[in-house]
Amino acid sequence: MIEILTNRLMIIPCSLDIAKSLVFHRKELDKRSPIEIPASWPTAYVRGFLPYYIESLEKDDKDLDCGVWMIILYEEKKIIGDIVMQGKPVQDQNVRLTYHIEEATTDGSIAYEAIDAFIDWLTYQMAVKKVVMECEVQDKESIRLFDKLGLICTKKDGEFFTWEIQKEEE
Repeated sequence: MIEILTNRLMIIPCSLDIAKSLVFHRKELDKRSPIEIPASWPTAYVRGFLPYYIESLEKDDKDLDCGVWMIILYEEKKIIGDIVMQGKPVQDQNVRLTYHIEEATTDGSIAYEAIDAFIDWLTYQMAVKKVVMECEVQDKESIRLFDKLGLICTKKDGEFFTWEIQKEEE
């Protein structure tokens, strides 16, 4: 299994078993899991994505590195958020990401630590050339985060900004 480790975090792909348990056996998962799963996780966005994710995992286990990744606060053994990678990066070497961090942990540094480590992993392990993320125009926290990460705002579409970071050609 793939693990991305930082000083405080472990970022791992959501396995087929965990995804199915989240959908069909949440109470049992909460009882048996060695990691605390907040009642607010996963978000509505991820819950909506899970059936598609489960179906794609059942068809092809190699997709485990795409899809839903859990952000775990390592010392507390608690899920604090997620990163969703949409599509396989091998197709055009571009990846679209969304993220969510639980509000109780939003001092900004954890989101930075998680997304920075994930982008590093993507560019070195998966040969991704461009990472694309979006946020709402009024989402000041994400705007600060994307700016700090070195992403560049490339488009405004209604109430959304599109941000990109491109790996330098070597």
